[in-house]
Amino acid sequence: MSEPIPILTVGDLKAELARWRDDTPITFHSPLREQEYRFYRFRRSGDALLIDLNAYPETPPAPSI
Repeated sequence: MSEPIPILTVGDLKAELARWRDDTPITFHSPLREQEYRFYRFRRSGDALLIDLNAYPETPPAPSI
């Protein structure tokens, strides 16, 4: 049986970001794909906040084995 996907809330994100300086860069990384992502935009979908990311070209996905 697989683990449930954790839900990240705005409160969770605010609590973590409050610990960091305002000029601290944020890196998005997929450990499964060993690939970096770059922030694209925020947008709303119903009552959810969507954070759109784009794959960072200099870090292609890890090859599947």
